[in-house]
Amino acid sequence: MTDGLVFPNPRSCLFDLIDGDEHLGDVVHAFYQEPANELGAMEGPFPIAIIYAVPGGSEGFVDRVDRMAIDVYAPGEKAVDTLESIKASICGDDIETPSGYIDNIKPDQVPTDIPYQSDILNKATATFLMTSRPI
Repeated sequence: MTDGLVFPNPRSCLFDLIDGDEHLGDVVHAFYQEPANELGAMEGPFPIAIIYAVPGGSEGFVDRVDRMAIDVYAPGEKAVDTLESIKASICGDDIETPSGYIDNIKPDQVPTDIPYQSDILNKATATFLMTSRPI
């Protein structure tokens, strides 16, 4: 049996920080994948945040840096504005969540409005670097 380092789950930590919080007057619900109806169309209520890992993290002797992405779907410019509000609320140092302790969260790529094929929804995306130490 080998001893391995166990780090907090960054996706769960972000979920704890985002799900159910109010941003710009609306409650944001977080998901790990897009919620869809039986026809495959995305379901609200909007805005929603999708949290997932992206390649490019690193692990050192003492800590680990995970690169995480957040996509926000909302009508019009509310998508990028909501993601800017989320960024302001989650970034910082010494962040404790029910899922674990994070040393810091920093933006890697700022919130950007990106093309999305919908007449009523826009999509904004950003990536964050999350630094943590073993549990």
